[in-house]
Amino acid sequence: MSPIVPKGKILVQFDGVCILCSRTVNFILKADKQKKFFFQTLQSSALKEPGDSVIVSDGQTTYSHFDAVLKIAEELGGIYKLAAIFKLIPRKWRHWLYLWIARNRYRWFGVRESCYLPSAEVLERFI
Repeated sequence: MSPIVPKGKILVQFDGVCILCSRTVNFILKADKQKKFFFQTLQSSALKEPGDSVIVSDGQTTYSHFDAVLKIAEELGGIYKLAAIFKLIPRKWRHWLYLWIARNRYRWFGVRESCYLPSAEVLERFI
């Protein structure tokens, strides 16, 4: 069961041993000036599908795969909203692209021996 997402906040659940995922979380932490994102690490076995690496929830809707990436970009705002251009690509193709990257992420970027641990400065944004 997912935690309750406070109004106006976005929960990002991510594969805690995936280096690509943890680098993405670090990027979001730096880009999120409004501090609307908070995070939860998940073991790979807790993710619904083998290709899942990130799940995003705004309290109303849960997003997965490329839709999760697009939701993050939309919520970050500014120049990141340009990622919406990917909506021009048919959803089926975006899904395939996401799964291809997700299935190869460990081989391409590596795997942590233990789950991602946030720094003390951002610890309050993790559940």
